[in-house]
Amino acid sequence: MSMSFDQAIAPVTAQDFFDHSFEKKHLVIRRGQADYYSSLLSSSDIDWAVSTLGLSVPEVNVVQADREITAADFAYGSGFVDPVAVNQLFAEGATVIMSNLQERLPKLAMFCRELEKVFSARVQTNIYMTPANSQGFKAHYDGHDVLVLQVEGTKEWRIYDTPVHLPLEEQAFNPHDVPIGELTDSFVLEPGDMIYVPRGLTHDAVSTDQTSLHITTGLMMRSWADVMVEAVRMLALNDADFREGLPPGYANDGFDSTGAEAKFARLLGKLSSATLDPVLNEFREDFIATRLPRAHGQLTQMARLDRLGPNSVMGARPTLIYRLTDVPAKGDQPDSIALSCQGTVITLPAHARTSLEFAISTPRFTMADMPDDLDEAGKAVLLRRLVREGLVHFIE
Repeated sequence: MSMSFDQAIAPVTAQDFFDHSFEKKHLVIRRGQADYYSSLLSSSDIDWAVSTLGLSVPEVNVVQADREITAADFAYGSGFVDPVAVNQLFAEGATVIMSNLQERLPKLAMFCRELEKVFSARVQTNIYMTPANSQGFKAHYDGHDVLVLQVEGTKEWRIYDTPVHLPLEEQAFNPHDVPIGELTDSFVLEPGDMIYVPRGLTHDAVSTDQTSLHITTGLMMRSWADVMVEAVRMLALNDADFREGLPPGYANDGFDSTGAEAKFARLLGKLSSATLDPVLNEFREDFIATRLPRAHGQLTQMARLDRLGPNSVMGARPTLIYRLTDVPAKGDQPDSIALSCQGTVITLPAHARTSLEFAISTPRFTMADMPDDLDEAGKAVLLRRLVREGLVHFIE
């Protein structure tokens, strides 16, 4: 079982979160329920991953705020991590960071997919395990929003100013250029607590007298700036005016930019003809196509196909992110339905749409529960195809 976004931020509702906190201010949720996030991760998971998975840099990093640690201190020349060295550094006060651990642990992968359904954005995890009375990073801000889930131990957080509101990637934190600002809030996260930190909000954290383990879940959002850039690219595909080169000599001293200003104004006027739907559709297709399959136990599922029957208890794979598109008839090809999901496109007859939509959205069902647009043989064919594609699985 995984954890939904609603569960992760409870008792705050999703509506309240988006209305009052998202991209606006930090949010601290206290629960007094130490095991609230224990189903997602534990220190034994970290021990297992570091010691047995043969990880490499940057999947594993080791940092300490008051000490410079390089990859040569904990990794071989090949880049593979030395588990013994990692644990020695941890014992000396360093923080162990595991990046993108959702690609290694199915329970974290499912949690990220749950959030991806909500945000329509790529979601990743960075895991931080910090020994008692230690600090991994000095005060900084992140270039993406984060949900921090405190799993074990405690950590004191300090919140400062927001020097760059919602920074772009090229506005990444630079300690030499960005003032930290005044302390505006401080608190201790205990196991089961959570904090949301919008990008650009400066913060740091120090473990208390306990080893701290927390999940930092990064939300890699598209911005309206991305939309505008893509809109210009699409216009340029059909309008050579956008594709003309800049005036020769524009970089020289004394360049007369009068003509360039007029051209720029004309292009801005043309930009007003751009429409949002094609851009959003491009982003949507890219997002759906890059969500890799999360089909745990697929080999066992395939082996059960020969036993599929009317009383088989099936269910849609949880956290599917998909799009259904009606494809009109063309030539001798009849109407069909295209299902985009998990990096592939499945085309089925249009009359199977109702049963298809039911099967990929219903957590538990049998053939008898399915709509009657297909007969029993047709339902069996559909279910076998969906199991093979990792979209539907046997529950019992």
